[in-house]
Amino acid sequence: MIKYRRKLREIILSLTNRCNLRCAMCQIPENKNGQELTTDEVKALIKDALTLTPHSIVFSGGEPLLRKDIFELISFVSQHNVRSCLTSNGTLLDEETANKLAEAGVNVVNISIEGPEDIHDGLRGKGNYQKAMEALKNLSRYKIETTLATLVCRQNYAFLPYVMALAHQWKILTVKFQPFSEIF
Repeated sequence: MIKYRRKLREIILSLTNRCNLRCAMCQIPENKNGQELTTDEVKALIKDALTLTPHSIVFSGGEPLLRKDIFELISFVSQHNVRSCLTSNGTLLDEETANKLAEAGVNVVNISIEGPEDIHDGLRGKGNYQKAMEALKNLSRYKIETTLATLVCRQNYAFLPYVMALAHQWKILTVKFQPFSEIF
């Protein structure tokens, strides 16, 4: 067992390569190597991760909301008094899903927004901007802290002020800009 003197900020668990979108800048869904861990295997991994005393555990992917056990996994983290975060494209985050996330004890949900509707939909697919806006509304309804996450690339770098204005409009306190990288 490894003991750290300082508490880790976060541990990110990529739960799946599955995704309901085929974004222009992402190759994650194309990676067919390996199978997903079972619920019990992920829980064992979380237990091991908890020995490193992280501040939070982040569930990412692909799209983690495609896993049927995501609410159980979030609840498992919450039961261990560690913050949980979910990274999502927002397209599956209807009111019922937001309610389930709140009940499971999620602390933060990162929603991907790449810029105004035409830019976002150009990168993520037509109609997905409106679904992401609906996700912001549903998360707000259940008082779930939200972060905007933007992958910065040549198609959207000029629209970063738009993303900041959107964060201000929704009273979002955290915006993450990640430069595009081939290893993304």
